[in-house]
Amino acid sequence: MKRALFVILLGLATPISHALDQVSPCATADACIALIPEKDVPSYSNGEADEAVKAQLRAFGRDALEPLAKLSAHPNSNKRQLADTLIADIKDIRQSDFELVRQVIQNNVKLDGSGGWAYRLLGRMGGDQAAAFLVSELLREGKGGNQIVFALVTIGQPAIPHLLNAIACKKNCNPESYAGFQEVFDDLHQLEISDQPSALALLALAKNNAIHPDMRKLALGWVGYITAESAPVEAELIRMVKANPELSEHVLTSLKVLKSAYAADLLVAKLAQGEGLYREWILRDIGHLGHTAKHVGADVEYYLNAEDWDTRASAARTLGFIGYQKAAPRLQTMLRNDQDWLQVHAAIQALHWLQHKPALDDLNHVATSHWYPIVRKFAATTAKRLAADKPPLQKDAEPYYTHRAKNCSAEQFAIVAEPEQVKIYDREFKGLSQFTYKHPWCADNEAGKADEYLAEFCATPKSTVQPNVAAKVGDSWLTGTNNGEWGGEMMAFYKDGAHELILNENIEDIYSYGSTAYATTGLAHLSMNNGMLYRATEIAKGFAVEPIYRLPGAPMTSWKITPQEILINTYSGPVIFNPATGLRTPDGCESGYR
Repeated sequence: MKRALFVILLGLATPISHALDQVSPCATADACIALIPEKDVPSYSNGEADEAVKAQLRAFGRDALEPLAKLSAHPNSNKRQLADTLIADIKDIRQSDFELVRQVIQNNVKLDGSGGWAYRLLGRMGGDQAAAFLVSELLREGKGGNQIVFALVTIGQPAIPHLLNAIACKKNCNPESYAGFQEVFDDLHQLEISDQPSALALLALAKNNAIHPDMRKLALGWVGYITAESAPVEAELIRMVKANPELSEHVLTSLKVLKSAYAADLLVAKLAQGEGLYREWILRDIGHLGHTAKHVGADVEYYLNAEDWDTRASAARTLGFIGYQKAAPRLQTMLRNDQDWLQVHAAIQALHWLQHKPALDDLNHVATSHWYPIVRKFAATTAKRLAADKPPLQKDAEPYYTHRAKNCSAEQFAIVAEPEQVKIYDREFKGLSQFTYKHPWCADNEAGKADEYLAEFCATPKSTVQPNVAAKVGDSWLTGTNNGEWGGEMMAFYKDGAHELILNENIEDIYSYGSTAYATTGLAHLSMNNGMLYRATEIAKGFAVEPIYRLPGAPMTSWKITPQEILINTYSGPVIFNPATGLRTPDGCESGYR
């Protein structure tokens, strides 16, 4: 029995010893550093070494700081970058270690062009030295989105006075160098970190004529982020902008952060200054003010009649978020919009935020009859919660959702070919050279003279466009191009040889129905996923072009499945279009939530 036990223990001895070797491959920091391979690694690498070596160096904690700091000056990139990574992981750092960490960062900047991960260590360290150095580094970098911002936000309120010291610039100030400050102030605000004395000091700085004028304007935009007690700051900002309207753009940022009613007044004034996406951003900002902006409800309601469909949807959501009850009847009529599902979706959101129960019957009708399943489901959920006096779900405050669905294939829906006399694709027939034209950007001679890059482009062969598709419509041909985020267009070529731009959109395809055409258009790029179906009708002189349906997303592919019907696969699922009956989702590949 004893012999058997001895054999078992003997058998275990080697694995145990081996395991210990794996856990502790080196006894000192210097010994561990000697085991880091000397090899070239890319600039984005965190450095490479045996995991046991890295674990042991981390276990040494602060005791490894000085030898790792020396390694940060090593000519080899792997040793240097691993040292930076391990230094940033030290938890028991002290403010007395500042000079060592600063030297590491300076080595990183000198040898790699970036301060690396060690900035994070200064964030944990805290103190005036660390904060002042980080602010100087943020100025040197001249941008945000880096570890310096993270470190300053980690320090929190004690870093704010050091930010103010840098803002109090009097001469030779470059506002562009302060780009990262906006991110710091914004992140502090998100974490609900404020400093009323510093806010009042920043406001005083903004009124100090000895400070550089550009820095005073920046101060006006940032003071709201660190304000704890809003009333005195808000009152002074309003007084300043009324006395000097040219300051409104700078003051507006702080007033929005403070959720000031006067911010809504300034934003409404901007609505008339732009259109499209710009106008949507303004409406979004008004919505973020909540019920504080209720008094501008009538001004916002006006944009429910905007020509742009996206503006209408944005206005509807905003009316709900600001609690403008008087718009409820108008919003209720939007539920009957068959052309734009997003406007219906926005109206549903708004009516729920307004707790408008008279809309319940209409909501239930949408829930059972709308062509788009996403809208049906949203209407059903909203009706149920509204009837039960339950508030909107938090996600219902989002401006739009991203959906996905399985698209349909040619095996499910056979392609009905269109004759070459009516439809030509460049990829198939290479026969669209007859429809080449000068890019529309080059049509404005005055703009070309003012913009040297545009003038250069228009002088090159690249400015000659050959479309992707052409369709015969009446006596004319319509052509389309799709260049993704660079945009596209639909051109009309007339029988007398003239041609003109009739639509500025990415054109996926064009379908001819006699003297009328339908164009699938849109763009899916980054967070954008918009699709629209346009109708172009031949008239006495040219074409009348108008949007007739919003698609679930940007079109990917499309084809005729009957002489009358078009299948359109979008980034958010497929739909079938029939000119006589509109849109419907096909059976078997119906769209759904992500």
